[in-house]
Amino acid sequence: MSNVRFDELELMLMAMFEQPTLKETIQMLTEVQPLVAEDAEMAALVQQTIPKMQQLNEQQFKGLELEWYRPEETEGKNVK
Repeated sequence: MSNVRFDELELMLMAMFEQPTLKETIQMLTEVQPLVAEDAEMAALVQQTIPKMQQLNEQQFKGLELEWYRPEETEGKNVK
């Protein structure tokens, strides 16, 4: 079992583009790459995150609990 470590920005990126499976999420990030190419920081983040994700298996991906890193989608929620 690989021991891949993700920083908070990588986890937030994955949460923003999370799909039902690891493979689909990697595919989504791959498709996003050309769209963020002009933003050097975002492009670098996507480029460094994809290879790390490719080291995971589906169970490890589900264990990341990405919902904790997803930006709030609605205003006015009580945050504890």
